[in-house]
Amino acid sequence: MRSSQQVSAQPAAVTCSTTPASYSYDRHSYCLNSFKATLTSWSEEGAVVGTGVVLVSANADLSASSGQWQEAMTATLSEATGTVKELGLTLTASCTAACTATVPNPWAGSRLVTLGQSATGNVTFLSTPGAGLVSNITTKYDLQVDQPGTTPINIHATWSNPRQVRCDTTFADNTSTGCVISDVRAKVVLDQATYGAAAATYGWAENYLIDHWGSTANPLQRLADLTAQESNRTNTCKTGATRPFVTLPDIVPDDSCDEYPFAATHQGGTNGGLCADVIPQLQNGVWNIYQDTNAPDVTFNEPCVRGHVPGTQNSAAGGKLGTTTQTERIIPDEKYVVVITS
Repeated sequence: MRSSQQVSAQPAAVTCSTTPASYSYDRHSYCLNSFKATLTSWSEEGAVVGTGVVLVSANADLSASSGQWQEAMTATLSEATGTVKELGLTLTASCTAACTATVPNPWAGSRLVTLGQSATGNVTFLSTPGAGLVSNITTKYDLQVDQPGTTPINIHATWSNPRQVRCDTTFADNTSTGCVISDVRAKVVLDQATYGAAAATYGWAENYLIDHWGSTANPLQRLADLTAQESNRTNTCKTGATRPFVTLPDIVPDDSCDEYPFAATHQGGTNGGLCADVIPQLQNGVWNIYQDTNAPDVTFNEPCVRGHVPGTQNSAAGGKLGTTTQTERIIPDEKYVVVITS
């Protein structure tokens, strides 16, 4: 008796529970639904005498504050016909780049399963990029199937995660490591209930100004250099602007200049004299955006906006941008989108 196997798997951007033989992702996790390995047993005369179908599913949560993550794995004998009564399953994981599978096998040795039974367990990966470095990691898998009493006894089904896990050590003075699925674009989410006029200003600019900065079609790009960030603020809101920003404390208590695109982006730093100057006002639960009469009429062709925003809301929104940069592991020069919620 001899055996053969066929394997198929492909990525798809769907939830893990719907499409067999596919991966799905968000920024901080990935999962595999029913990777299929089919074993066929033949008689010496060339006739099919039995089949076995093994389905492998897995899921993993990545950490924004650690280079280590676990992947929970399940292999199930979902179909068995003819002479295939039980199969021995051995699963081994590995990874590329600055990564090690510190626990490469979710279960010890070969696990014998019969129809409907599963072998389950966790593998563990550890990424250790050097200080200030980034590693793009591919996780790989080898499922060894052993059908007792047949030759050959070792059949391998291999596959890789189609999207890479990116781990970096670029935060906290290059001492903090974290991992994400970088193919899934990061989002900076700011709700108007918390960030008030700041969030209203950004949302207005993203929706109505010509460049739609921060949208999916035109994302922002992180600028990590602190000196360059301060230069951007000077050019847009301070002495570098050819048209000064005139505060309106009678209309906006604790008024301050809040620029968008952010100073901490490569798109920031435009001469403030070219920006639209607006006054966000919360009226009857709705944010309305008004023209600043000290500035030229808004044409919606402006490359930037300067909002009259209370300093506390301006600072809070900046703080949220900073923390999200870390929790989403937005590395220097990486693109991200801005989402404004109510």
